[in-house]
Amino acid sequence: MNTAPVKVSVIIVSFNTREILRNCLQSIRRAYFGFSHEIIVIDNNSIDGSAEMVKHEFPHAILVENDHNNLFSKANNQGAAIAQGEYLLLLNSDTLVENGNIEKLAGLLDTSSGNIACAGPVVLNENRSQQSAGYPLPSIQERISAVFHLNRLLPRFASRIILPKGTPGIYDETHRTGWVSGCCMLVRSDVYRMLGGLNEGLEFYGEEPEFCMRLEQNGFETWLVQDASIIHLGGQSSGHEQASFLQDPNGSLRRYAALQQYTVGLRQSIIMSRIVLAAAWLKYALSGNRRREYFKTAISHEQAVIAYMKKLLSGK
Repeated sequence: MNTAPVKVSVIIVSFNTREILRNCLQSIRRAYFGFSHEIIVIDNNSIDGSAEMVKHEFPHAILVENDHNNLFSKANNQGAAIAQGEYLLLLNSDTLVENGNIEKLAGLLDTSSGNIACAGPVVLNENRSQQSAGYPLPSIQERISAVFHLNRLLPRFASRIILPKGTPGIYDETHRTGWVSGCCMLVRSDVYRMLGGLNEGLEFYGEEPEFCMRLEQNGFETWLVQDASIIHLGGQSSGHEQASFLQDPNGSLRRYAALQQYTVGLRQSIIMSRIVLAAAWLKYALSGNRRREYFKTAISHEQAVIAYMKKLLSGK
């Protein structure tokens, strides 16, 4: 029997994703892990036989069966509470792991000082086009950079000095970033627990930037490992019920406001939205008729966001 200490605890949250969960677990089985690991599946009260499939086809996985849907943060925190690994790998059920990539994430944490607490790979679509490669943390500077596409206008050397760390399109190597996608995120388990894990006050939106902001506020760093990758099918792990949950327009504003409150605060968020609104008006004025409807919609959306934030600030 292998008694080696567990290096990585893989935590997968599933809600009615039996087939893609099976594919994810099979991809882990096929991938070579050069260290001891455990797999923890948190089933959020699925009704499609997901839990039964795990029991029968992956008996070595640790299965936690919830009697209701705990969503993303709380379910991951459940897994972290029983995990034995030095590192926690938060992994969506709609991902496919390929040989050697998780080792690259663990290798960065192994060879760095303890201040690097979180690492993520380049996220690929199923056709292997790039989906994401890290993002800057939300801020006024980040919003100005994004809406005016400063990463395209400035020379790369200037972008690396001026723009927020993690700005897309200015790196070709492993680098420090603001936050990485929660579909595949490796975190030091002691740091994860010290910070209280993912924020359970967020309802299936913005958990990763909020967590990575807390990391930074506590003196830790998040890095993007450029030569590591994961395939993310995109959105399928949410299931139909959570997809409907996210499409609720009133809920969308509530969830966005919650993220702002936990990160930059409502006052700064209003300033950031006004920057986006000003950019939308400028683009509307300069665009041809074909694009004006798009920017008109963007303007209406940002005005609604600002009105909602003001209402929250006034306490009405």
